[in-house]
Amino acid sequence: MKRTLTVLLMLMLITSLSAQRRSTSRARKAPEPVLPQMTVDEAMASYDFESAEILLNHEIATRKKRKESTLEQEELLSWMHKAQMKLNAVEKVTFIDSIIVPRSEVLQHIQLSPECGTLTSYASFFQSPDTMDCTVFQSEMGDQIYYAQPEGNGCINLYSRSKYTDGSTSNPVLLAGLSDKSQQNYPFMMADGTTIYFASQGNESLGGYDIFMSRYDADERRFLAPENIGMPFNSPGNDYLYAVDEFSKLGWFVTDRNTTGDSVCIYTFIPNETRQVYVPEEMDKARLRQLARISSIRDTWTNEEVLRAAQFRLRQANHAKQAQDSNDFNFIVTDNIVYHKKSDFSNDIALKLFESWSYAKSELQKTRKTLSTMRSNYYRATAAKRTEMKTDILTLEQNEEQWVKQIRQIEKDMRKAELGL
Repeated sequence: MKRTLTVLLMLMLITSLSAQRRSTSRARKAPEPVLPQMTVDEAMASYDFESAEILLNHEIATRKKRKESTLEQEELLSWMHKAQMKLNAVEKVTFIDSIIVPRSEVLQHIQLSPECGTLTSYASFFQSPDTMDCTVFQSEMGDQIYYAQPEGNGCINLYSRSKYTDGSTSNPVLLAGLSDKSQQNYPFMMADGTTIYFASQGNESLGGYDIFMSRYDADERRFLAPENIGMPFNSPGNDYLYAVDEFSKLGWFVTDRNTTGDSVCIYTFIPNETRQVYVPEEMDKARLRQLARISSIRDTWTNEEVLRAAQFRLRQANHAKQAQDSNDFNFIVTDNIVYHKKSDFSNDIALKLFESWSYAKSELQKTRKTLSTMRSNYYRATAAKRTEMKTDILTLEQNEEQWVKQIRQIEKDMRKAELGL
């Protein structure tokens, strides 16, 4: 009897300990994660990469339990981390205008000053079928071209050629340092003759085409490793042409984000002299995502005076294009009054000032052409030759600045005289 009681007590003790273990195990079991109420695609489209990462990690864990492949999800997760890094360094950019056009009409809407060179299609420039939608950039002097050309292996690479006075060109030269066996297109060379922007579908792309920048190293005779210029210019969509007019202080870039079919959006923006970024810790996450996506260009209008000045320069650029097409000049008197001929002026003082204005414009153009050539030669010269050229370039830059100031002052005086102010 005593032995039986002992056995019963031991069984009760074992049962109690087992129950405690099960209770403790249930208490320690991690709660199910609270998942965002959206899909991965929806989170990505709204740039909510944190929510997308949570959803992807949950999907990966689920697929591993089922012993299913997680390769696609892990690749997307890696991309997500890259996109999040770009979101943490969104550049502060003021966008002043946007327009949606068919992709085939893009080049017609980039209003570059003549001093910045020209952009044309591969088909038009080389008189050859352009099945790959390639573009050509030609320098202001017309002596250098940079262009995209399809290869036999299906890739598109960037090349350059020198153009001679008789219209012939040198043999094509692959832009060393930029080729990565991917699709590269839409080159644009800055006036310094060394900084190039282009679009690429390389490994560092956020999705489709992204815009990259590189600089030419004269000593190594090759371009440096290209850098992705980040958000808001790049996105999970295709981001194409990027061009900056240093003389009108306007920039354009093309993207197919938020568009349908074969349409693209051309944004006009104010280029920054130095890169400035939003600080994520100092602003609402939702607003940062909107700025990165360019949900509304009005969100970037933080300085009314700067905005109005840029919008005025854009109107000037548009009128200049119209005047160029009609072989006339263009002079903005007011937002609603634009002169295209000397006979449009009615005030005698304005007419006299017009002669000074025309002369100053001509001298500025000559100075800029000479400066453009010297800059191009400078970055391809030896170190010793650069030292000789530096003083001449600095002098020309000072002359350019003085001509610009003089032209602006003459224009103000002409407007006042014509309006009787």
